[in-house]
Amino acid sequence: MTDASLAAAANFDERQRLDDRERQIAVLGSAKQISHVIYAVSELAVADLLAERPRTVPELAAETGTHTDALRRVLRGAASVGIFEERDGDVFALTPLGEGLRSDRIGGLRPMVQFSNTDLTRLPYAEILHSVRTGEPAFDRVYGMPFYDYLAGHPEHNRFFEGFMAHWSRRLADRFAGELAPERFRRIADVGGGNGYFLSRMLQRHPAGEGHLFDLPEVVADAEPVLKEAGVADRVTVTGGDFFADELPRGCDAYILKSIIHNWPDERCLALLRRLRETIGDSGATLIAIDQVVPPLNQWDHSKIIDIDMLVLFGGKERTLREWTDLFAAAGFTLVNTPAERGWALLEARVAA
Repeated sequence: MTDASLAAAANFDERQRLDDRERQIAVLGSAKQISHVIYAVSELAVADLLAERPRTVPELAAETGTHTDALRRVLRGAASVGIFEERDGDVFALTPLGEGLRSDRIGGLRPMVQFSNTDLTRLPYAEILHSVRTGEPAFDRVYGMPFYDYLAGHPEHNRFFEGFMAHWSRRLADRFAGELAPERFRRIADVGGGNGYFLSRMLQRHPAGEGHLFDLPEVVADAEPVLKEAGVADRVTVTGGDFFADELPRGCDAYILKSIIHNWPDERCLALLRRLRETIGDSGATLIAIDQVVPPLNQWDHSKIIDIDMLVLFGGKERTLREWTDLFAAAGFTLVNTPAERGWALLEARVAA
């Protein structure tokens, strides 16, 4: 090859690399649009319809009550990221990735997609720069009050959020029931335990154990049918209260905080942990946090994205393992297990000697 042709080839390769990088930026910058597309097909239950068999776009439009061409374009967008498969003949089929959007899948991701695309999250994210500049939750700026205060005054949104949290309780119960080993405890307190699903799963594995469910009164009001269906209602004490202000359950040898600590900034977490430290005293009880651990440096993990949710919506944060260790120590606890160093993890602590 001549010098000129070599130079041209090198320039082409460099242009190709730039194009690839630009395409990646374009995709990342379009994540909001992709998320809305996935939300739309989730709300229309397209995955449920395609789970039965592949369908043409006119069939899907008729069954979902949508505009045929508009639906075709949305389906095409979803297919471009692997949710569906576009076939000849104006036909779409469900892919293994799209299976996660089926409504009949226990532990599927449809509730997460729905929550992430409600006004509870969309509107605060439009004000993300407020959070970046001030360190304060954008939710408070948009709605004029903190997240949980807003839910308390809007029962319809509270029911939706509690349903979303119950979905995550099912996922976490399936994942951590064995690792937690509830049979080693006599009485388990689930502080901020929602409708009791997670606690009921622990007690199903431990027929001789007892439980104490503690959460806000309007939240534990939904616990009775959950506990009865699990067959553990006669072994669970249910108490409604605010874990920052009201007396916490006493006489337990395990205290679970599932998806609680990440909702709050350090000073609020320390207040709660110190209250638990006082409640536990010298009983030797174990504190168990089930939450996310942020991996170091450039490792990809979803916790780094959820961390932004915590900032924008709650003013909370996900934490590195070092931050977890330091937080426990500041509250008078010592980490006693070796948790996962990324993603969802079970962190056990006891009162420091």
